Amino acid sequence: MKKLLIILTSRGTLAGSDRKTGLWLSTFSDAYYTFVGQGYEVTVASPEGGRPPIDPLSEETQDASENATVFRDDYLSQLELGNTWRIDEVDVSMYDAVYIADGHGAMWDIASSKQIGRLLYQCFLEGKPVAMVGHGVAALVKFVELRPNALKGLRVTCFTDTEEALLKRHHDVPFSLTDWLKEQGVQFGHAIVPFTPYVTTDGFLITGQNPASALPVAQALVEKMEEIYA
Repeated sequence: MKKLLIILTSRGTLAGSDRKTGLWLSTFSDAYYTFVGQGYEVTVASPEGGRPPIDPLSEETQDASENATVFRDDYLSQLELGNTWRIDEVDVSMYDAVYIADGHGAMWDIASSKQIGRLLYQCFLEGKPVAMVGHGVAALVKFVELRPNALKGLRVTCFTDTEEALLKRHHDVPFSLTDWLKEQGVQFGHAIVPFTPYVTTDGFLITGQNPASALPVAQALVEKMEEIYA
């Protein structure tokens, strides 16, 4: 049985305010049900463990995916989300792939996590695929500190500055993830229309632009795993 590690943010507030943020729920549920549907053994982890905060905006009906709606009535899945492992409690050598969900909180705790940086570095060395969506791409910050120039020339995407501005959160994030990626020399791509799906696959990385990209990212990761571990 293939084993997959899902990583979520533990950060629940935006900078300099009491505005709530956290995990973007559909980017967990879309991926979780895709992987479980394939028969994968899934472990869910976060920097602090326990139940991660969920962005209230992602729980609103008009922003919820079909899988997010299913999740609300799925006791076992909610139990798993409510009892995530701490990152320092998991050993990435036990897993065949890693998926990092979206959520503005990732710009703080996931972007600054040396443990997650080391985890990605080990995946890089071992050729294990890593998928990440939206702000989850911030996990690459600490990875690059360990492997400078590793992203140069790779096709990568993330939640764009335009999308931040449309959500009126561009002043609440600590840095522009788009600008940071471009500084690393990536071939940055994005959908023409904001908030629509856009996915890139290059090297060991699969990246999705925004929550709408979570399902195709998860499906791309499944395809990659089937190719590698056939």
